[in-house]
Amino acid sequence: MTKHSRMAAFALIGAALCTSIPGIADAADAGMPHDPSGQPVISQTVSVSDAVGIALKNSPTIASRKALLSATSARVGMAQAMTRLQVSTTTFANAGDMPMIYRGPDNVQPQSISLTSDRSRLNQTVMAMYPIYTGGRNQGLVSGAKANTEAARFDLATTELDVSLAVKQIYFRVLLARRTVEAYQSRVNEATERVRIAQVAYEAGRIAKYDLLRNQTELADAQQMLVNAQADVEMAFIELRNMMGVSQTSQLALADDLSVQSALPAINELQVTAVRQSPEVSAMQARVASAQSNVEVAKSALKPQIYATAMAEISVSKSSEMSSGTDTGYLVGLAAAIPLLDGGSRKSSIQEAQAMHEQMQADQRETVLNVAKRVATAYTQFSAATKNVSLAQAAITQAEEDYRVIRMRYEAGKATNVEVLDSLASLTRAKTSYIEALYTQNMANATLTRAIGQR
Repeated sequence: MTKHSRMAAFALIGAALCTSIPGIADAADAGMPHDPSGQPVISQTVSVSDAVGIALKNSPTIASRKALLSATSARVGMAQAMTRLQVSTTTFANAGDMPMIYRGPDNVQPQSISLTSDRSRLNQTVMAMYPIYTGGRNQGLVSGAKANTEAARFDLATTELDVSLAVKQIYFRVLLARRTVEAYQSRVNEATERVRIAQVAYEAGRIAKYDLLRNQTELADAQQMLVNAQADVEMAFIELRNMMGVSQTSQLALADDLSVQSALPAINELQVTAVRQSPEVSAMQARVASAQSNVEVAKSALKPQIYATAMAEISVSKSSEMSSGTDTGYLVGLAAAIPLLDGGSRKSSIQEAQAMHEQMQADQRETVLNVAKRVATAYTQFSAATKNVSLAQAAITQAEEDYRVIRMRYEAGKATNVEVLDSLASLTRAKTSYIEALYTQNMANATLTRAIGQR
């Protein structure tokens, strides 16, 4: 199969996927270019903040969290509906030869129940119910639903922070890989020059062949490391596109670079900020409130449930082939109920709700501890990385000077070729160590930002 036929086949498959996967076809019409599978295609230079913004817009994980938030918001409306007037109408049509109790559908509230006669009958009922007193049950259900919605909202914020941190990590990995390529490219360039010099010296009879071969081996090793580093750049770009939620055909260029980060505030200040701003802590506070509402709901079963009821009915019945009659009527009243003996069911329900409330309180405390731990860990990593950046920078300066001196000594016949190549390898290690220290410092700063509840 030719290249063009393969591309045509992929396009057909992508078009089929675009029309068969729910939501993909809609996304393709959103104005942004899309690939055949419906994934957005971008071609631009992106900063770290740009990459985060694109990921927050396209992440399926965040879309899932938003849908869950909508579902919990809908449950608030369901709970509030139980505090309001409910009206239903039911039609009964029956034939029989003895009186029976006839129930309306269970999922229609308030549910109508009719006592049929021993005659054929067509009956229309309108029924209304309004909760007068539920012992705090309905209010507790509403409060619990609202608290769960708040928890879902903070869960969404947590997911957004996690996605932001993941994007930053991969963005920094691209920068790390790219800077590593530069270090290895410098080594390849220097090794290439060493081979050229050695070749001239060998042909002039000034060095042995093993010195030439040693330089050629060093060049081959440097080229292999360069190829692996270049592959790391491509792999990191693949991961970055995936995390940003864009097509792998997208063309990305990075606007930012690894840089030395400024000093941080005191750790105590950061931990106070983290507890105040962390969405995880806020989500657990909302879940504690929801659990407390569940306790109130469980306790409401100890109190009377009082409802106002009104019903109107019209019934057409047929007692024989020649006679029929029509009846109308209404009913208004109050219904109050409380169980007298339930075998300990209500008591057990209250105990369960209270235990779950205690569990949520313990989980909240654990969350606070974990947030403080993440802040302390990231702060320690940042402090160590900051020191390592300074040390690595000094190491580069020293390695460059060592390589310069040893190369001069070699040219003067006072050092061996092995010493020159070892010094060149040390210089490359010093450069990569500095890049890794920068990456670690940038990542620690991003992790710390995430830990205090910021993007």
